[in-house]
Amino acid sequence: MGHSAVIIGAGISGLSTARALKRHGWSVTVLEQAAALPTSGTMLGMWPAAMKALDGIGVDASRRAVGWAHIAAGAGTRLWTPAGRTLLTAPGGADVNLVSRPALLAALARDIDVSFNTQVIEAEQLDDAELVVGADGTFSRTRQRMFGDRFPARSLGAVAWRGTVKGAVAEYGETWAPGALFGITPAGPDATNWYACIRADRTFDGPHLPHIVNHFGTWHGGVRELIGRIEKTAVLHHGLFETPKLHSFVTGNTALVGDAAHAMAPFLGRGACEAIVDGATLGRAVAQASSVEAGLAVFDKERRARTQRLVPASRLMGQFAMMDTGSGIRNAAVGTVGRLVKPRPRRDPTLPRH
Repeated sequence: MGHSAVIIGAGISGLSTARALKRHGWSVTVLEQAAALPTSGTMLGMWPAAMKALDGIGVDASRRAVGWAHIAAGAGTRLWTPAGRTLLTAPGGADVNLVSRPALLAALARDIDVSFNTQVIEAEQLDDAELVVGADGTFSRTRQRMFGDRFPARSLGAVAWRGTVKGAVAEYGETWAPGALFGITPAGPDATNWYACIRADRTFDGPHLPHIVNHFGTWHGGVRELIGRIEKTAVLHHGLFETPKLHSFVTGNTALVGDAAHAMAPFLGRGACEAIVDGATLGRAVAQASSVEAGLAVFDKERRARTQRLVPASRLMGQFAMMDTGSGIRNAAVGTVGRLVKPRPRRDPTLPRH
């Protein structure tokens, strides 16, 4: 006899879980309150663990086409002050795999039946489900049904703007200032991601480009040049929140995945990656266990401690970048590190030593 699951939410974590369960023979129903999958969103960096998980749930290289990009290891990125002084040049690392959020969601949703315009209001709607997965995001109603009002999402006192512009730029990196930062990353050979953040206790009404110009328009040339290429209708804006530390991701036959379990600040670039790994891990755990409850216990053990370490780490990274008091000392320390790790030019072996 087959198993069945209800997944609440057709985001990255919900669709990853649906694919994982379906590959292990489960019948899956995905409920999504939106009318359709989103058609806009910036590029997401995929860490190796996420790439491995995607392979495991059937989103392998043969399904990566439009919206996917591979950036070979390059010369690295820079860290600047708003005036344009370079604090650090980080050496190039491993190759980077990128995917736009709409392309990732489309790949995950392939062959998955999603019931759109469907909202779970009452717990009784889920009484007949063998397994319930709460993949309903930062402000998860599933988390509230599991734990009451003890774990609401908490504001980080910061807001962000983000988007993608056409064409590449000369240099990538972040600019740090007291209470603000601006980041520029590759989005493939012919596009560039950007993101901007300030400390604020509320979001801003649109249009958003004037706010960006107001906060960042006097920064160094690289930031100004990119701002000049932003299309005013292609700006995303939102507040930053995180999920409080939960004592469990599981209650009975219900589990939380993705932002519902561990929403985090974006400063480490791990949210989407961890959501994919959540789904792959949950599917494998319940498939290999003797019961749903046993499988969920394995999932909770494998994923909770790891992801809960990333939540404060992501927050602290943002606080470090946008610190007020001590930013001069921080800049001096970062600059010293940059000089220490700066690669020395290689000596031509054909030239004599002196």
